[in-house]
This record gives sequence, structure tokens and C-alpha cells, in this order.
Amino acid sequence: MKPNTLDGVKMLHHDEMRNYDRIQGKIISVIMNHGCKIVETPSFEDYDVYQHFFPHLRRQMVKTVDTDGRVLVLRPDVTLPLVESAAREFPRPNQLLKFGYVSTVFREYFGRSTYGKDFLQGGIEILGDPSPECDGEVIVMAAEILKAVGVENIRIDIGTAAYTQALFDALPLQEAEKDWLRAYLADRNLVALRRYLGGLSLPGNARCALEALPVLFGPYAQTLGKAKDYCLNSGMLNALARLEKIYDYILYAGFADKVQLDFGFASRLGYYTDMVFKVYVDGALYDVIDGGRYDTLSAQFGIDRPACGFGMNINLLYEFMNDAGLLAQAEPSFQLAVSYAASDQVMVRDLMRWRSQGFRVAAYPESSFIDSRDYSIHAVYRGGSYYKDGRAVTAADLEEAMRGL
Repeated sequence: MKPNTLDGVKMLHHDEMRNYDRIQGKIISVIMNHGCKIVETPSFEDYDVYQHFFPHLRRQMVKTVDTDGRVLVLRPDVTLPLVESAAREFPRPNQLLKFGYVSTVFREYFGRSTYGKDFLQGGIEILGDPSPECDGEVIVMAAEILKAVGVENIRIDIGTAAYTQALFDALPLQEAEKDWLRAYLADRNLVALRRYLGGLSLPGNARCALEALPVLFGPYAQTLGKAKDYCLNSGMLNALARLEKIYDYILYAGFADKVQLDFGFASRLGYYTDMVFKVYVDGALYDVIDGGRYDTLSAQFGIDRPACGFGMNINLLYEFMNDAGLLAQAEPSFQLAVSYAASDQVMVRDLMRWRSQGFRVAAYPESSFIDSRDYSIHAVYRGGSYYKDGRAVTAADLEEAMRGL
């Protein structure tokens, strides 16, 4: 009987692993250049914590039961356990903490042609810095990572949850009515939004601002000007003033030409309090990086500390880079493959010497099969001698050939 298998589950092969390792190395290099320390959060987390903060992820989370009967989940997110650990280990609220990570996250994802139940996520979290310059650095770091892996054609969409929240603070509505409006705005459902607004008693300027939000996106200067026209209070004006400082940082860093504003998108992670952003790569319909400022999350764990960060789905980035021809070409796993009828002391010592010098060498019985694409040079060992292409060669000849690759 054939066993059942999980859909979409496959192993990564040699060249895929090599490219993932290269991408991961570039990510870590960029974030360490910004003074971030590399960390790893626990693989298992308490289910109740995630159910409270991310109820929409309930069906996606991979659950298990601990030895004491407690329900745990495999890490569906990195930000939450990182902030929780930081609150416990670094209790000083204004201490600057800059963390970076590359970790496996266990939840479903869908790309253009790939999907899976887990993915490699890279990201950073900066804790203890409330400044708009911090927000600017977070966005610039995201852009630098993509540039480092060869992805230059990107678009950075920036919005602000503080602007929307200040607008809602000015609305003379019940909280339940605001929740309906938030849902329609998050879905950019203009028809349902206008229908619902038609049944509410609102000032004309507030109604206009709400109707404009889902379509308030585009070039920086033009969109910022429109957003100022819809301001109803100082909170909305302050949110835009902060956004201007963030943009200045990005401008000075050399990435302003990648920026556009979007006041309509909303993250499903409800903890964002101010700047939010997404980064799209050319030709992809989905964002590969998203993040923002979340100044109230740490307080849930006893330490009131501002924070800003982002996460990136490296699997989706890999898919795009593969389609765009930006990955390293396939190469043989071995530089030298040695088939033998019988091994002896001479062959084993040659193998050890070559490997100690950093050469990739595989030895196998003649009865075994190795795909010719897996090696650059093939030699046969018989009776104390090596043969290549039917001609006797020395160990030194093979070593020289490997050096010439």
C-alpha cells in the first residue's frame, strides 16, 4: 500500500540549498552592517498567546501537545516571541536592541507557482528607538537586502496606521460601526464601504476622507498633498509630519525613487501603530517584505518599549529570483568522482589528502551509479593506479585537474 504524502512537500536539492545559503548570507551581512545581532527564537510557542494576538492564523498554525498536556504551536511568527523574550531578558525600556534573524516559520504561504506549509523568513526588529529615523533605517535595510541579492527593480509602498487611527478617533460613531468600516477599508471594498457610509450620520469631510482612503495611493509628493487635504485633526497632521521625516531619511539614503505612498493597505497583524510598508519586486503580484512600527506590543509583556521591524518570505524571493535568472547556475556536487573495484590504503589516503585541501571528492564502488551531472572529473581506481578517459594518471595529475576547475 502506498503511504499518503503531504501535498506541496518536497526536499531541497543541492543547487537550491547553495542558492538559499547565498541569499541567507547576503541578508545576514546587510543586517549585521546595521549593528543588528543575529538571534533565533524558540521553535515552540504557547498556543494561547498566538490565539490572542493572531486569531486569524488559528487554522494555519501547526499544533502539537507538550508532555504536560499544554497545546503548543510551531513558530508561526518571529516578532511575537522575540518581543516577549526581549521584555524578559532586557527590562530597561529605553535600551536600544537591534536584532536580526533568518528562521523557519511554520504556516502556509502561496507564491506564483509555489506554495508550502513552512518557509524561511528573514527580518529585523529594532526595540527602544521611537524616532522616525529608525523607521527610515528599517525600510532602507529592506531595500539594501534586495539590492545585495541582485534585485534592483523594486517598489516600496509606505503608509501610516497612525493617520487612519487619528481619522477614526474623530468619527462620532460606536466602536462596532468603526469595526465594520475598518473591515471594508482593509478589503478595499469601495461598494460596501459607500453603502455602509450611506446609513451613517457623518460630517461631509469625514465621509470624504473615508471614501478616499482605499484609493489614496501613488507618487510621494502628489499623494502626500491629497492626504493633507483630508486631515481632520492634529493627529492626522502629526502622522504625515512623521512620514515626511521618514521619507527624508530614505531620500538621503538613495532609495527615494522606489517610494510611493499607500494609505489604503492594512496588515492582518493588528499590532502596527504608525508607519507600515510593503516591498514589491518587479513582475511579482505579492510583496516579499512587509513591516512597520508597533509601539504597544511590548507593553503586553510588561515592558513599554517602542519597536519597528520587518519580515521577508525568502521562499517567495527565491521564486522571483529563479524566474528572473538571478540565481547561481547549477554546478556539480563533486569536483572528482572516483569509482573503484576494491579500495586500499593508497586510495583512502589520497581521498583524505584531497578533502583536507578543500576538494569535493566522492568515491564509490563500480557497481553503484552516479549521475554524470554530479561531478566534473571521473577517474577509475584499479590495482593501485588511477585511470581517466582510459589513460593512466597519477594522483598529482588529478589534483592539478581539480585545481584547474
